Amino acid sequence: MKLCVHGDSLFAWVTAAKLAEVGHKVTMRISGINNSFDPERETNLVALLEKQQQAQRLQLVSLADDFEHVMYVHFIAADLHVEGIKELIISIMTHNDDEQALYLLLVSTLPIGTLDHLRDFVLSKDIELGRKHATYIIGLPLFCREGSALDDFSRPSLLLMSGKEDSHEIMVALEVLRPFVRKAKHMMIVPHRTSELIKMGINAMLATRISFMNEMAALAEKLGIDIDVVRQGLAADPRIGSDYLQAGCGFGGPSFSEDLLSFAKTLREELDTTGLIDTVLMINDSQREILFRKVWRFFAGRLAGKKIAIWGAAFKAGTASLENSVVHPLLEALWAQGCYTAVYDPMAAEALYAQYGKHPLLTIAKNAEEVVTDADALVLVTAWDEFLSPDFSTIKTLLKQPVVFDGRNIYDPEYMQEQGFRYFAIGRGEAI
Repeated sequence: MKLCVHGDSLFAWVTAAKLAEVGHKVTMRISGINNSFDPERETNLVALLEKQQQAQRLQLVSLADDFEHVMYVHFIAADLHVEGIKELIISIMTHNDDEQALYLLLVSTLPIGTLDHLRDFVLSKDIELGRKHATYIIGLPLFCREGSALDDFSRPSLLLMSGKEDSHEIMVALEVLRPFVRKAKHMMIVPHRTSELIKMGINAMLATRISFMNEMAALAEKLGIDIDVVRQGLAADPRIGSDYLQAGCGFGGPSFSEDLLSFAKTLREELDTTGLIDTVLMINDSQREILFRKVWRFFAGRLAGKKIAIWGAAFKAGTASLENSVVHPLLEALWAQGCYTAVYDPMAAEALYAQYGKHPLLTIAKNAEEVVTDADALVLVTAWDEFLSPDFSTIKTLLKQPVVFDGRNIYDPEYMQEQGFRYFAIGRGEAI
């Protein structure tokens, strides 16, 4: 089947690549602007895109270019606000011929109520344009995590679709996605607003678990309790489980925080009160500064001229994205104190350079050992695999003093003490 994917977000690239892989003829319309998602940030994505292009199942064109008039299934995965989405829909409706219905699958995450609004919008446009066949809006919120997006798309834990159950348009969408429907652990077809609330609710629940554990970590540190032991106890209860239960220096990501802000806004508007999500976001904002506060207290505020080594800059391991990463408030706070910083990240060096350029207090290192050479302390921001078991004896000799601030709680406090390190983590290690 001939399909069109609009946009160059992570969801757009993954959708286009995976649909082409299962045999569809996919045209992907990309903007090529500076804030587009770089496919190199996602593991194995570039290789899959190249393979599908070579097989002539995937064609990349510009959003400004013309496209075939006989494509009736369109995936909208552009990072646009509602008005931008509406403009894109108008261009699709006016560009395609009127030989059959149009099916628009909305992959973009938009505020609650948007899909019903767009459904009414295309209905009025069908009448205005005198189209003989209807245009349908189908919601397809994806749960693809950056770093594992291809596998998440191929074998979804939840394949959520919105529209009228057993309708013609849902049957078409299911047929297009049939290879992935068969591999989905759970499949749900619900009304538009229900799907939007499920999507927002899942993000909010995950964020709540993270902020709750960070609040518990703050209490554990005050009481002299290792938060990781507490975590193990909580995770052992089957009603709670272990996912998203790690204390750390805060969450980030390209859309996670933005979605939560949108959800919090909806709650305030609909319930006329501040709610739990506002507190979750407040805790996370504070947590994103915790590493700097620990460094500040250790050095008694005398940071000018110090060199701080930083391992990791990406918002999580497995990606090169710096969007809403904890590294930003850390760097900016250290620079404000006249502190030199050296950063190493296995994938995000290019993005770091592109954002901060030749900042006089920033050095971007090529490896983990280079970054700690002659540093006054080491701060871990991102839990990359190569940081899990470093040569601590070498690290100790390279540092001016053996001090580690672990924002992801990946080391054992007792072992670090045995190795001669001062070790400060989130709710474990030394309290400061």
